[in-house]
Amino acid sequence: MRLGRDSDVEEWLATDQALDRPVLIRALDPAAGQGRKDAYVDDVRAAAAVSHIHLARVYEVDRNGAAYAVLEWNGGVSVADRLRAGDTLPVNEFLPNAAGLADGLAALHAAGVVHGAIDPGAILFSAAHPAKLAAYGRPHQPATAADDTRALAVTLRSAITGSNAPDLRPSQVVEGIPRSVDDALAAAEVGTFSAAQLAAALRSARFTPDTSDGGWSWRWVAPASLLLAVALLVAAAGLSIDVDPNSPFLFPATPQSRPTTAPGTDAGPSETLPPASGDGSESVTVRATSFDPFGDNRSERESDIPLLSDGDPSTAWRTERYFSPLSSIKPGVGVVFQPDGPVRMMEIRGSAGTAYEVKWAATPQVGIDGWETVSSGTLVSGTASLQLPGRNGGAWLLWLTALPEQGDGAFYADTSEVSFRP
Repeated sequence: MRLGRDSDVEEWLATDQALDRPVLIRALDPAAGQGRKDAYVDDVRAAAAVSHIHLARVYEVDRNGAAYAVLEWNGGVSVADRLRAGDTLPVNEFLPNAAGLADGLAALHAAGVVHGAIDPGAILFSAAHPAKLAAYGRPHQPATAADDTRALAVTLRSAITGSNAPDLRPSQVVEGIPRSVDDALAAAEVGTFSAAQLAAALRSARFTPDTSDGGWSWRWVAPASLLLAVALLVAAAGLSIDVDPNSPFLFPATPQSRPTTAPGTDAGPSETLPPASGDGSESVTVRATSFDPFGDNRSERESDIPLLSDGDPSTAWRTERYFSPLSSIKPGVGVVFQPDGPVRMMEIRGSAGTAYEVKWAATPQVGIDGWETVSSGTLVSGTASLQLPGRNGGAWLLWLTALPEQGDGAFYADTSEVSFRP
């Protein structure tokens, strides 16, 4: 059964009849030249000589005729699949798997083997299995162990933040991720940490989730974990590049629109925002109002608030125009959101260069002091996808603390879409 294509390698799901187990066959394009065939087989054979729980096992490799390799099958969902589906790695799984992948890479390096092509598509992560470094034999330029470690660190950071932004740190996105993880990944990215040092640093880090509302902790309830992983498989499996539409193992994404209902009335000016439909994903209806406690009229372009969730990225809520940096005028300005259900993800689209904080309070606060900061960052590429800590209801504040200078010399920011997902 054809699953898809990874560069010039076709991937097929098959059955090892001798041992009655599923296997993954990676067959090089028959049109590849002899030099490419030799390089493919040599790379796979080198990886096959190293055994580690976080390295995909190689059962067979051959270059007679079309070069191919037979590897273990652990569900086939890559980190790239998950990111395309809008899913970052669950944070309570991040540290052990990140450390394990770095340790597996260190084992390769200790044997003198360089992978050479690590990215989110090279890491498999699915139900009831540890994350696996795979995709051996990809075409690549000459690489070093430091190049491998750097690529792994970038991939791990993207997996937990859901973004390729180079200055977005995991601790800014997910509550409970210690800054030591940020530092370890940064050190690996600049070449001061080897894979073994990265593994040791990640293994020593301690994730401290908020479990006050019954959220996840390190001690999993096995059935719930399995159901979560299966749900992620269903969401992500159909999104690999160049897939066979007839494959029963790949499911097209066909999310259903969530019916919108207006939340209960509330004091003060506000707008009910429907679920955003720009990306086809399910969103939670929210009540929103501008928040400007340091402004003269305590509101900022209130009439444009509905544009934040109209599903049209060409329309936006814009801050007032300031002719000095915002910090020289007031601490910030923002929007308060009150979702009508539990939320775990927040997506922001706006002007690149906008610095923000995401805050939470059990009830909307009049001033800024009563809000708890749960995340912060800068919209480097204009988009941020944030995992939110578990909270029982309450209100979320998108607090803008720095606005980019525009071409006309004024400082202001457009925020085109803000959506929340359960």
